Amino acid sequence: MASRELIHYVPHRPVVRPTGEVDWELDTACRAIKGLPQIFWSDGTPWLEANLWAHQRATTGKTDIKTVQANLRHLHNYAEWLEVNGTDWRHFPMLERERVLIRWRKHLIEQRDSGLLAPSTASHCMNATILFYRYAKAYDLIGSDCPMWQERQVVHRFHDTHGFSRTMLLSSTDLAIPNRARHGLRLEGGLTPLTRDQMHELLAFTAQEGNASRELHLMLQLGFFSGARIETIADLKRGTLDNAVTDPATPGLVYLAVGPGHKPYVATKLNVQGRIIVPNWLFQALLEYVADPVRLKRGTLASTEIKDLIFLTRFGRRYADRDSGSGTAIGRAMVDLRRKAVGAGIKFAKHFHFHMTRATFGTWLTSTLLERGYNAKAVLTFVSDALLHKDIETTLRYIKFVEQTPIKIEVANEFTQAFLGLRTRRGKDNNA
Repeated sequence: MASRELIHYVPHRPVVRPTGEVDWELDTACRAIKGLPQIFWSDGTPWLEANLWAHQRATTGKTDIKTVQANLRHLHNYAEWLEVNGTDWRHFPMLERERVLIRWRKHLIEQRDSGLLAPSTASHCMNATILFYRYAKAYDLIGSDCPMWQERQVVHRFHDTHGFSRTMLLSSTDLAIPNRARHGLRLEGGLTPLTRDQMHELLAFTAQEGNASRELHLMLQLGFFSGARIETIADLKRGTLDNAVTDPATPGLVYLAVGPGHKPYVATKLNVQGRIIVPNWLFQALLEYVADPVRLKRGTLASTEIKDLIFLTRFGRRYADRDSGSGTAIGRAMVDLRRKAVGAGIKFAKHFHFHMTRATFGTWLTSTLLERGYNAKAVLTFVSDALLHKDIETTLRYIKFVEQTPIKIEVANEFTQAFLGLRTRRGKDNNA
């Protein structure tokens, strides 16, 4: 499948030597860019037009590199979809339903409606795709006669800083996907947790040799039993384990310091400082792993700045990028896991994403504390600290989710009983 790489771009310029030879030398007038995203097709060839778009946006100084990375992340998803469907990105026949952007929009809406994509993600993904096509059309990289979309004007009403009502005329297209939130209570990331039985079934599967790498199995365990995000797990370092502390009141738990203000630094979302809780048995497994000859060999292949990471690929690279919060290695590993697990009969794995480990931990921790009689305020504080939430409203969703679950189950049971009773009565009436 298509891949996305973050490169360290160092600008060079062509120089013609007196002999007539063309050489390249460092361009000191331009600054280097760390983390410039580039997309490559499955055969290793670059998507030149998309990479040129990323380069232009990053070098003009008008667009932040984080925005460029986010746009190319969405475009990478588009590239993967193109390869899966065997479609060229310039395919715009006269039959409207066959046009590539129409089909891509339909796919995003289906993903959104099935709960696999957040409404905002679907909207941003389509917007980024349209931005790229606008660039390609402006620079004649695709052909100006392609019927890609219909332009339309949208009136945006807002209030300025002084409270006066204002209107703004914006340009949009008929391909834009409205950002409409789904009804119902959803946890962070828009994903639902696994049940306890599903979690044990999945971990039992990844523990078997050949189903998943040892690294992925350990990372999944950290997700399920600490609630840490993948960008934090992938950035854990050996020094983090060396500086781990225990609480005499809770001898079975180990605390790992993450975020700014701690050495070594471990990435967290929004740079939240705190400690993640890890069961002692899992902590011991991590200590055993970092001393394993296989892990030590991977460390010798890694560059100096990442040599201390706990989790490295067999090529000595990161599993996930610290800056963008994503990476091709963990993405490919999860795709392979879903394929193998579904093939082994684990049906729920078809829609399993790594962030669901965090949702599973959060609901389990919240429900356990509430069942033991702790008041909601104390539970809110503890869960917020454990999950490193910056906004307490995010933690409150877990409280509401857990509190509403028994109600939903009872309503479902009552409905089932009523339905079965109705069907039984109808059956008797028919037999009579």
